[in-house]
Amino acid sequence: MTDTAAPGLREQKRIATKRALQVALLRLALERGFDNVTVEEVAQAAQVSPRTFFNYFASKDEAVAMPHGPHELTADEVARYVEGPGDPLTDFIGLMAGRVGDEEDFELHGLRRELMHRESRLLGDKAGTMQRIREQIVEMIAERLRADALRSGRMPDEVALADRAAFTAMLCMTIARHGWSRWVSSEGATPLGECMLAALGEFGEIAAAAAASAV
Repeated sequence: MTDTAAPGLREQKRIATKRALQVALLRLALERGFDNVTVEEVAQAAQVSPRTFFNYFASKDEAVAMPHGPHELTADEVARYVEGPGDPLTDFIGLMAGRVGDEEDFELHGLRRELMHRESRLLGDKAGTMQRIREQIVEMIAERLRADALRSGRMPDEVALADRAAFTAMLCMTIARHGWSRWVSSEGATPLGECMLAALGEFGEIAAAAAASAV
């Protein structure tokens, strides 16, 4: 999969609203302390209703922990990934690279990092959020591997498939994290999607060298 087109206008509006809520919460929490900020105040600062806040987040804790950008893939994107012609890992990173925000997100990253440094208990919420994201990625990759097997005329071995899906998801998250580190090092100057694709290329070089040495 090499389709890295930006989300449509409707999705872009959702992303912008989500970001506005997160920035408002982080700024208010840094000013007053996380526990001293209400959802109503966050919504007012973001110029939306409290009900809108809960359309995006279950709680303030989730709003802090959840990554910015199009967190949930659309049904169409999942379908295109499952039907993709490339390998599952490359296609997944390509999909993610096309959906992440641009350098503007660096502000959100800085605010979140500062708040978590001050209120370390929020790190536990972030870990829980990342675990849920990992489980979603594993499920999506498993669906892709199952479809690949059926397309090639094989019945999928569910035990082996689950193991491969978990391993592929771990690699995807490692590559994405390395891309994120590149982005942070550039202080947001290089777009995050570009950093993720560069990390994928670096992984390919490492894997190729390891494979050559194993022969």
